[in-house]
Amino acid sequence: MAKRVKRKRQGEPRPKPSFTSERYSIEALHEDRAYGMYWYAWLWKLGRPVLIFMCSVLLVIGMVSVGYGKVYDAFLAPVSDSAEVVNFRIEQGDSVTAVARKLEDANLLRNRSVFRYLVQFRGLTNDISYGNFRLSPNMNVNQIIEQLTNGSQTNERVITIVPGWTCEDIAKYLVSIEALENADEFLRLCNNVDLFVGNSYALRDAQSHSTLSGRKYALEGYLAPDTYRVFVSASAESIIRTMLNQDNTVIDDVYYADHTEYYTDDEGNYHEVEKYETTLSMDQIVTLASMIEKEAARKEDYGRVAAVFYNRMKLGMKLESDPTATYVSGVKKLALTEAEMNDPSPYNTYYVPGLPVGPICNPSVAALQAAMAPDMEYINENYLYFCATEPTSGVLAFSKTRDEHEANVAKYRPLWEEYDRQRAEELSAET
Repeated sequence: MAKRVKRKRQGEPRPKPSFTSERYSIEALHEDRAYGMYWYAWLWKLGRPVLIFMCSVLLVIGMVSVGYGKVYDAFLAPVSDSAEVVNFRIEQGDSVTAVARKLEDANLLRNRSVFRYLVQFRGLTNDISYGNFRLSPNMNVNQIIEQLTNGSQTNERVITIVPGWTCEDIAKYLVSIEALENADEFLRLCNNVDLFVGNSYALRDAQSHSTLSGRKYALEGYLAPDTYRVFVSASAESIIRTMLNQDNTVIDDVYYADHTEYYTDDEGNYHEVEKYETTLSMDQIVTLASMIEKEAARKEDYGRVAAVFYNRMKLGMKLESDPTATYVSGVKKLALTEAEMNDPSPYNTYYVPGLPVGPICNPSVAALQAAMAPDMEYINENYLYFCATEPTSGVLAFSKTRDEHEANVAKYRPLWEEYDRQRAEELSAET
């Protein structure tokens, strides 16, 4: 039997359901999709603009930081990591542009234009002082500007005189660091005995023994090697007096001091260490020390070289020291020619007996000590000869007989000649 379906009459009102459901509007649906249906949607509404702003700020900061880093590396960063001190001088009247150029030439700046703009932008143009400054390549632009404007300049400079340098070497060095305008005045003063005799014990001793005649430079040997601080405005005369005064201190410590040493035997008794009783004058000690300085490259050989010279003087043998043969000419070589060995110079100990007429360089304290106290083992064993071995090693070969010495010379002379040839080529290339 078919089931009958009750049809709704047209126009009849629809019955109201027992419950009602809330419908979304278009706006509500959009809002729900954008922010969700959770209870903290209002917090997201407030926080979202803040987060967007912060992200934007961080992005801008990052871009600025990267840009500044590239600019810093290209223009403001230190030139290198070297902490080497550079003595930088600003002359009175130098402009900011001139200072910037000098800094760049001294390899202290990456870009001189940036330095000039920074100084002018910060209003420091009139604050840059003239004088000497101690700068270094590991300083950035701002640190250099700070040094040049905070009054850190000094009126002193540091000079270092190396043991073994001659008066001519010292003069050349002082000109190279702009302590002197030229070497002529310095070298002229090195022969002015009357001006400096009151400043030097050794010079006074040489004058009293009338041994200054015939010397290339009267002050050779008495300009003490050391590191000094002198005024920027110091004259050649002032620098010489400073070195002579230091030489007096050295002479006091070496020539006049009591260097007696003692040792104990197995029974605990003290005995004085044997030492050489030299008969040389103060001036002669300085002369011998200058020869030791030039002959020995290693300090352990100083006393041995001194012993050989003392042994030869005792026997009346010529000292035959190569550096004395080339002192006047200034040539530096290992293999001498017959003409050089026969040069009738009062310095040439191949030609004159005994010591040369005067010192051939300015010796170190160690060389002076060796001249006063030669190696007693080499004295007692009667070593009479020595010669260089491989030129760059600084090692000397000592021998007691002439045959041993000539064998050493024959062995090493080819090395000396090759070394001299290479040095001559290097000097020729430089000139």
